[in-house]
Amino acid sequence: MVADPETRKAIAQRAIDRAAARGAPIDQDPAFIALLSDWIRGDIEFKEMRERYLDLLALQAAERRGSWRSRVGRTRLAMT
Repeated sequence: MVADPETRKAIAQRAIDRAAARGAPIDQDPAFIALLSDWIRGDIEFKEMRERYLDLLALQAAERRGSWRSRVGRTRLAMT
């Protein structure tokens, strides 16, 4: 794995630039940027960054639907 923070930062910037060029900016989400910063510093590996972000996206989608499933398997419904 890439250990040098400068190399990781360059890789991240290239990915951000490519996504922006395709019209799909990925640097607008503060949670994503926080995870990306952790990866650039070397605090987490890319796989962990990806898993955490996918978990966050799933939670956000569930909240928009009005329900979410906790890690212990209970379902909570939002009060409307």
